[in-house]
Amino acid sequence: MDILPEEYIVGFVDGEGCFSINFRKDVRHERTNKPIYYSWKIQFSIVLRKDDIEILKRIRATLDCGSISIGERGFARYQVTDVRELYEKIMPFFEKNNLQAKKRFDFELWKEALEIIFRTKRKEINARPGVSGFVKTNWIKEDLERLESINQELIGLRQILKPHKWVGNRSSAL
Repeated sequence: MDILPEEYIVGFVDGEGCFSINFRKDVRHERTNKPIYYSWKIQFSIVLRKDDIEILKRIRATLDCGSISIGERGFARYQVTDVRELYEKIMPFFEKNNLQAKKRFDFELWKEALEIIFRTKRKEINARPGVSGFVKTNWIKEDLERLESINQELIGLRQILKPHKWVGNRSSAL
């Protein structure tokens, strides 16, 4: 697979890329102490028509991470959702190769959120290799507040006017 020039990928992402964080806050009302559960997911993605999948394959080969899938509506999606790959490959790539359009503001906020999530995810407790299921994350109050603030800033940048369907979800697709 042919590797693409870094400048090409930066220009492509300036126009078609998406740095996003998704947030979910659940309150367990049926429990006596009403615990609150937070879930943060962060990703980098590019969505194109299915007939443009070859360029996504070349971007994936150049960045050396992520996956490509085909959606039901005929769209091809390149995405990186693994926090370690985002932290070790995607973030350094765009720190080295600066975005030129408004997307650079999205990236700066996204990068700050990624650093918080990466730092926190590395401190997960009750995580045992090979065991799936609930993993408790020890969130620092200030980090949660900053993530919520970043999420609101990203939403403001995108000027999302209507609430999302998922109750409790505040999502910013950039």
